[in-house]
Amino acid sequence: MAREVVLTPTAKLDYYNVLDYLLFEWGDIAADNFIDRFEKVILLLATDTSIFQYFDISQKIQKCVLTRHNVLYFRATDEQVLVLMIFDTRQNPEKLNF
Repeated sequence: MAREVVLTPTAKLDYYNVLDYLLFEWGDIAADNFIDRFEKVILLLATDTSIFQYFDISQKIQKCVLTRHNVLYFRATDEQVLVLMIFDTRQNPEKLNF
């Protein structure tokens, strides 16, 4: 059974920031590729989160490599998957704040 995938306001902002950057720096094709990859990952999250590793097991936060430079962090329950953030891996990991 597929779960509902919900983006937090932070995750939505992260998503649009990545798109804005890609459009400005790399153009439509790069942005379209990111959108396609994001949609595929969302479908995977809706059907089976067990394929993704835990980032913090105590907080039940898992991660998915979205692109070479972006990691998607999420928390799954039986009913839904909550996307917490999309993090640029070139940043200081101390900026990860859930």
